[in-house]
Amino acid sequence: MNKADVLALLLQYLSDILCHNDFVPELISLIAGSGYELKFFGMLNARLLVLSSLGVQATVTKEFEPLTDGLYSMHLAGRDFNIRIIYAFLQNRQPVLLSAFHEREGKKKTDYSSYIPVAKNRLLQMRKENDNGK
Repeated sequence: MNKADVLALLLQYLSDILCHNDFVPELISLIAGSGYELKFFGMLNARLLVLSSLGVQATVTKEFEPLTDGLYSMHLAGRDFNIRIIYAFLQNRQPVLLSAFHEREGKKKTDYSSYIPVAKNRLLQMRKENDNGK
């Protein structure tokens, strides 16, 4: 799939969930032209349904985990991909997708050290925008 096709599908799947402005292009760069787009979207749809229905309690499932400072991780892995999405919740408990990255293979524990500061900054920005009624 090309970037336009991936964007169209992604916007469809994300129509009911908030995302930071940089999240969508970030995710597109990870999956467009990969050959695993449809598998990824099927898994993403399933994860978003769990997140929407369980909220913070989604972390009772193995695909979700709490990180630090109100940040959480969603794991999407298939034979050809291993992607993490960092998300959080706004004051109204609405989930917001903040950052996406490829998880390195062969590690027993994902290294979030370079992604958490970015996600924290994006969350603060979105909370400010939300408080201002944007």
